[in-house]
Amino acid sequence: MAAENKLYHWMQQHVPQITEQHDINSLRDRRVAFMREHPAIAHDLTQMRLASMRSLADEFGLAHDWVEPGFELYYRARQQVTLYADVAPTLDTLHRRFRLAAITNGNADIHLTGVGHWFEFAVSAAGVGKAKPHPAIFEALLDQASVNAAETVLIGDDPQRDIFGACQLGMRTVWVNRAQQDWTHPHCQPDAQVTNFNDLADILRQLEA
Repeated sequence: MAAENKLYHWMQQHVPQITEQHDINSLRDRRVAFMREHPAIAHDLTQMRLASMRSLADEFGLAHDWVEPGFELYYRARQQVTLYADVAPTLDTLHRRFRLAAITNGNADIHLTGVGHWFEFAVSAAGVGKAKPHPAIFEALLDQASVNAAETVLIGDDPQRDIFGACQLGMRTVWVNRAQQDWTHPHCQPDAQVTNFNDLADILRQLEA
């Protein structure tokens, strides 16, 4: 949201023709509709956003010269994250005991967000060509780590994209349920769940046993 706000304010200065007709919500709705109309690139959020911005320029009869600078501003802002207080100490602990890798449908960069030193590597939907919960992105992670599904625990907060996606391949799973919601997915169950990261190291040791 912060990144989108920053981009919108930038657009007010550089392409006011668009912001006079659209607020942030209507631009988001338009981008979601554009994504549905272009499923071939829906897995690559960078290319999707760029293509959506070019389409928006065409709609208003504008040149594309603002698209790349606007996206770069958004992308840099997108990498500015604040970790939950329980994340850094937990990742310090896990990093000493386990191999850690990241898997994402988005375009956040583990190094630009400041968490890369904890992770061996990252796998992205843009790089694989398929997004979670498609098995291909999880298979790419297993291949790069040279491990099998039974040796791997997927930790994620999305029941469908993360937990169900990993369950399809036989990976064990931990659901990060900070909102303390009820589990309702009909096709799988997480092996464990946590409401914060403080208990994660103990949970992984139990699954390892």
